[in-house]
Amino acid sequence: MSVVNSQNIRIEHLTHISEEELKTAQEFHGHKCPAMPQGLRAGHLAMDILGVSRARGGGELQAIVEIGDHHFSGCFADGVQSGTGCTFGKGNITKKPLGKFALTLIDTATQRAVRVTAKYERMKLCLDMPFFTLRKEGIPPFKLDAAVVDPLIDDVVHREWQEMFDVREFQQYPVDKPGEAFDAVECAGCKEMVVTPYAKDFMGQEYCQIC
Repeated sequence: MSVVNSQNIRIEHLTHISEEELKTAQEFHGHKCPAMPQGLRAGHLAMDILGVSRARGGGELQAIVEIGDHHFSGCFADGVQSGTGCTFGKGNITKKPLGKFALTLIDTATQRAVRVTAKYERMKLCLDMPFFTLRKEGIPPFKLDAAVVDPLIDDVVHREWQEMFDVREFQQYPVDKPGEAFDAVECAGCKEMVVTPYAKDFMGQEYCQIC
């Protein structure tokens, strides 16, 4: 794969996050925090570089988020889902548990891809801010005062992307584009419906993996 780094990235149109889109994403996410809009920005930046629109189905785009489980900015992934339309329901987003703040977005038609990562220096500064100090004490984000949260969100939404992210562009990124399954069987054990590729044959009958 050939790679193009941040300094050589060319963007014809840069999307700015509107108040309406931010509010919609926050309602989807469930609370206000800086990590979700960071994922929203990363998703739009990747789409802008690729010159693609938000995914409507499961085949146009594929996203890989490198967050792990139960870490302080996993909310990043919800911003990616809201912005790019790559969702777990559509099956076009994959979580790679590496504990990073990174998104790779792939245009399956051209096999071009963009990897967007949060800059270490800026993230380190954020960890010393009151928002994260209070979060470390166990206070849920939805119970924090707006004066603590809103300035961080405003900064994430409006700061120049070059100060927030490092970007690499890939040509001919490997694409795994499986077809959708439209067949299902009844599990011989629990009698629940199971999509056929997930059913297991046992002594001539179809079972779900649990049974």
